[in-house]
Amino acid sequence: MEQKKLLLVVNPVAGRIRVSEAFFEIVKTFNDGGYSVTVHMTKERGEAARVTAQRGSEYDLIVFCGGDGTLNEGVTGLLRGSIQRPIGYIPCGTTNDFAAGLGLERDDLVQAARNIVAGKSYTIDVGMLEGRYFNYIASFGAFTDTSYSAPQATKNAIGHLAYILEGLRNLPNIRPVHAVVKLDGETVDEEFIFVAVTNATSIGGVLKLDSDKVDFSDGEFEVMLVRNPTTALELSREVVAIQTGRYEDSGIRFCHTSRVSFTFDNDTSWALDGEQYRGGKQCDISVLKHAVTIIG
Repeated sequence: MEQKKLLLVVNPVAGRIRVSEAFFEIVKTFNDGGYSVTVHMTKERGEAARVTAQRGSEYDLIVFCGGDGTLNEGVTGLLRGSIQRPIGYIPCGTTNDFAAGLGLERDDLVQAARNIVAGKSYTIDVGMLEGRYFNYIASFGAFTDTSYSAPQATKNAIGHLAYILEGLRNLPNIRPVHAVVKLDGETVDEEFIFVAVTNATSIGGVLKLDSDKVDFSDGEFEVMLVRNPTTALELSREVVAIQTGRYEDSGIRFCHTSRVSFTFDNDTSWALDGEQYRGGKQCDISVLKHAVTIIG
């Protein structure tokens, strides 16, 4: 019986778990599962996207071993290359938000490989912002730059705490962002301290969304608009609402949509799956329904 072909794309510097310690056992797991494995170790940002787009069609399954940013690159390469292949994800980043929401194994890398071999599949939606893809979050405002400004070594060493510490360090620099938001025929013209378009149950490993309100394949993403509080009481209500997921009587708008647009006074940077994107004054976000099949 001819072996199936598997491309294993590994980011060796991602996260707190040392993939090198489990690497040979991971490859053996795939070999025992009937796959001939080709390994590609990435050396620079964007490489996972390039190798997937260029070589992905040669394989039956593509597995990404790294953090959420590595998975983002892989999905980007898959879609830009119009490659119809299932993917696997062995999460070994710092927060692994997307994997947490899907219920993928995050602590035992070899078990994650076994789960991929077992073959339970999920069809997931993917977001698109001005031609850039994201799997689980596009955000701007407070804490947004934390995910890409915290040093990698710090994130690897202390995990979720790195995001919190970097966010606290940046609190004095947070400025509200004025935006005109259009979604589902409605226009919202406000100043915001944080906005997220998500397909996840966790943001940065800190903010939690009700899993009953999140569906990874319904063709819609969740939108959280946090207005700029004008009083200490309003700020307190927003903090409690974010922590509890109960947004009534707070300055937070939470809704579901397949398309949303933003117009800003100035060029505005976003974080897409934790990676920085330098945006302009206008951006449109849409959802690609059932864009990718992930196994795990």
